[in-house]
Amino acid sequence: MAETLQWGIMGTGNIARKFAKDLLSAPNQKLVAVGSRSKESAEKFGAEFKIPPGKRHASYEALIADPDVQIVYISLPNHIHMEWSIACAHAKKHILCEKPLTVNRTQADQVLEAVKSNDVFLMEAFMYRCHPQTFKLRELIQSGTIGEVRMIHAHFSYNMGLNYKNIRMSNPMAGGGLMDVGCYPVSIARLAVGQEPIECKAVAKIGAVSRVDEQAVAALHFPTGAVAAISCGMQAAVDNTVTIYGSEGSIHLPSPWFGPAKDAKLVVKSKAGASDVKVEAGGLAPYAIEAVHAAEHIAARQAPAMPWADSIGNMNVLDALRSSIGLVFDCER
Repeated sequence: MAETLQWGIMGTGNIARKFAKDLLSAPNQKLVAVGSRSKESAEKFGAEFKIPPGKRHASYEALIADPDVQIVYISLPNHIHMEWSIACAHAKKHILCEKPLTVNRTQADQVLEAVKSNDVFLMEAFMYRCHPQTFKLRELIQSGTIGEVRMIHAHFSYNMGLNYKNIRMSNPMAGGGLMDVGCYPVSIARLAVGQEPIECKAVAKIGAVSRVDEQAVAALHFPTGAVAAISCGMQAAVDNTVTIYGSEGSIHLPSPWFGPAKDAKLVVKSKAGASDVKVEAGGLAPYAIEAVHAAEHIAARQAPAMPWADSIGNMNVLDALRSSIGLVFDCER
């Protein structure tokens, strides 16, 4: 995309700061505004990332009313993704919304309806999906390097402690391990098999205070017979890797979720032997890669790394997994 795309960031939390930092190094991308619930937070964020004083908005409404903003990166808590995605669509702003796209499939359908009727771009911000490492993984699988995909082991978990003030440990804010990080292993399992699962079950520890899944494991069963074993959570430090096993070999990703800017690698074992497949990311940081990928596909209104149907498929699985553990959010009642 030759023309510079002008970004506004909705929210000033940790992920918003990471995105803003990477965006500053992305070619043909410009951070022009920020929106926060408070003037103090907007001013602090704006000063850190050199946003002009007049573009440090003290409300989300002011951000999407800003005529200089072409696309909004939504980094808000899960339970309000739908509300502000729809608001952006009605304001004719393109949208990059943090994962998960919404709380459930019903909400995702409402967002898509608004996006289509207002003819704007939408991508769910699965940053890892935009990395060249993930495109190389897809290429290796589709070329038959490891034969038919039969089993996936995918893990994403960390230990944040019992911090009940954090949005991830909050039922009212639609937190929990599945929604925060479990959506990543679900996403890569679906990508690896190239189908939607026909059976999804999980077991989890639901916190007495948080009322969300603090740690969970899940199993997916696909029409081909392929199966996936997934672990996720916020109370267990896990080796966050992915291994995909096929009929004729395997592919291991030592760093699947935060592919490095240089020398990302996939460990491939096949009939031809074992080898490390190195992938260059052009020196760009992960969120910069994501921003550029979105920008390059604005005209198509959706992006190949995470098309709309893919987001709907992921929401279906998350709904099924939450149903299997009896997890309902307050905003769904």
